[in-house]
Amino acid sequence: MAQARGGAIVRRPMVALDDPRIREAYAEPEELPRMAFGDHLDELRKRLFRSVLALVIAVAAMLPFHDEVQGIITEPYRILWRQAFLDHVAMLEQREAAGVLDADFGVEFLANCRKYGETILAGEFAWPALLPDKTGFPVPYTLVAIGGLDDFWTFMMASFVFAFVMASPVVIWQAWAFIAAGLYEKERKVFHRYFPFAMVLLTSGVLFGYFYAVPYGLGWLVRMMKTDQVSALLGVSQYFTLLFTMTAALGMVFQLPMVMVALQRVGLVRHATLAKNWRGIVLAIFVISAVITPPDPFSMLLMAGPTLLLYLVGLVLTSRGKRHEVPIDPPPAAAT
Repeated sequence: MAQARGGAIVRRPMVALDDPRIREAYAEPEELPRMAFGDHLDELRKRLFRSVLALVIAVAAMLPFHDEVQGIITEPYRILWRQAFLDHVAMLEQREAAGVLDADFGVEFLANCRKYGETILAGEFAWPALLPDKTGFPVPYTLVAIGGLDDFWTFMMASFVFAFVMASPVVIWQAWAFIAAGLYEKERKVFHRYFPFAMVLLTSGVLFGYFYAVPYGLGWLVRMMKTDQVSALLGVSQYFTLLFTMTAALGMVFQLPMVMVALQRVGLVRHATLAKNWRGIVLAIFVISAVITPPDPFSMLLMAGPTLLLYLVGLVLTSRGKRHEVPIDPPPAAAT
């Protein structure tokens, strides 16, 4: 199209009729299915029934595997016990080298540690209850059921947790099938894009807690004990509560980068805000870590350290996503 302006002809670019921006501008909004309130309740009841049924089947499938479930539960305790046992053997060897090892008991303890060390560390020693008397290592090899039902209830709770993990594909699918009906196609694509990354972060947090935070945090507490005054005796119920709390909390904490990106994409927070208020965010990370973890600085640092790294990762991701932020209009100039 041409238009005369000041004696010159100005040509304006033509917009192609098949330009996708034109189609998006004039396209009618996506129609979502409409359901009555009673239909929503029926759909919700159907999805809940399928999820509960899958969970019950998974729990029943876990019941015959008592030893395997207990082995998974106690493995973090085994990690800390093996490391503490090696420290005990090293202490005996240092005393032997210095010539101060007790000839009545210390020599026998060290001889038994050297003789049965590989068998003990492999978990194949036939009489674990005798280890404190044979090696002088005061930490029990097994957890203790203080109440008569502690072991049973711990096994049932652990079976429920493992069953939920087994049934999670069905549960997540049923929840998604109920929620997706009320989402637009663009929103469903965003979910499909970020959900796998959220699952990877969740799994990473749980594994970090299982293999590092719980065993090394408890190990630090055990090393702080004065064994001539306090004996380490961990109840299986309290131990499982700590294990579940730490792993679940770390799984949630590891979602921090995804939460930061999600808040930015929906317009609730901007990258500049997250970067500017870093002092308050760091303080909040340490406070939350202190509340969730046992009351010792080592466990707090085991949670706060990875969380700070994840916060930095979130800042990098939100920095790259600044182009999606809605620009802030400058305030109107005051009238003179």
